[in-house]
Amino acid sequence: MSEGYGRHLGQTVPMRIVLVVPGGVDPPGSPRVIPFIHGLVADLSARHDVRVIAVGHDTTAGTWPLFGAEVINVPVGRHSKADIARVVRSVSHLAGAGGRPDVVHGLWANLPGFAAAMAARRHRRPGVVSVCGGEFAALADIGYGGGLRRGTLLMAQASTRAATAVTVATSWMHAHVTAHGGPVDEIIPLGADTTIFSRPTSTPTPHRLAHVGNLNRVKDQALLLQAFRYVVDACPDAALDIAGLDTLDGQMHRLATTLGLDQHVHFHGYLPAPELATMLGNTTLHVLSSQHDAGPVAVLEAAACGVATVGTAVGHVADLATLPLPGAFATPGREPEALAAAILAVLADDRRRQLVADTAHKWAVTHDAAHTARAFESLYRRVIANR
Repeated sequence: MSEGYGRHLGQTVPMRIVLVVPGGVDPPGSPRVIPFIHGLVADLSARHDVRVIAVGHDTTAGTWPLFGAEVINVPVGRHSKADIARVVRSVSHLAGAGGRPDVVHGLWANLPGFAAAMAARRHRRPGVVSVCGGEFAALADIGYGGGLRRGTLLMAQASTRAATAVTVATSWMHAHVTAHGGPVDEIIPLGADTTIFSRPTSTPTPHRLAHVGNLNRVKDQALLLQAFRYVVDACPDAALDIAGLDTLDGQMHRLATTLGLDQHVHFHGYLPAPELATMLGNTTLHVLSSQHDAGPVAVLEAAACGVATVGTAVGHVADLATLPLPGAFATPGREPEALAAAILAVLADDRRRQLVADTAHKWAVTHDAAHTARAFESLYRRVIANR
């Protein structure tokens, strides 16, 4: 049993927790923020000694505070074998600086997860690895996924096999990882911050849709826009708000113009969480078009605002759509016509849309960011006690 874990006078002794992350740990308000990491750091650091090691967040080394935790950036370089070895050594050293950790948790089963698992082994402590994205995916047509390259796939396999426990955010992701030979021990959703995302007091604008996600191939906004063209043809007053950083150099903006959607589609770029919550609160329906999405927090943020999601059957959309009382609308395929037909069917049936939105809201509030932190905290204590 770890010397940092026990009970004294009925109180649980705080744990020394090391989180190894790929980035997303700038101060609040920056576009370089991963919301669920922020939420996890904020919640855990209120009760525990938390150190965050960011792998490749910046190209130069640095240290800064975040919600009472210490963030240390370790530059990666070109991801050569020498760079990876250096990062692993640095993470192992930093994890133990100032005292041995009780648990080391790597978010994403690529370099952060591998470095975390190796640090846990070095310090003879339990290690947790969360598969948070496309570490095992292999979508060759868009060049997405760790499974496309032998080295990155081997790293994901090594990370998960070396960990004491492996988590994913959704049942859909559980099936994806195990189908590719990876172990999964627990499903822990990465919830929305319900202190920011909540039901609005105003009535949403009719036929106003929203999409939240950086513009990239795997989020597949091309499918979204092609489907929305059919929606506008059938519902001329429909509008679509898209929030997210553009990584495609204006391609989606140009596609919207080509499709004649300039008067209907509004690209907002990155929006801070409070502005994003306002946008979602004015929305009739949230749309997801991803080819792969492990546990899209945007679906839960929309749900927390009382907005249902229609979209491709990945991540939370797949999970919520199969509940006894469905909490999302999943399309049967990836064709624009199928997505458009699903959107139009929901827009035409307010009662059904509201029932699904209510189910989604209840699920999102029950599995919010605070729930995520409590679930990981409970997992940490179990793996420490079983060590």
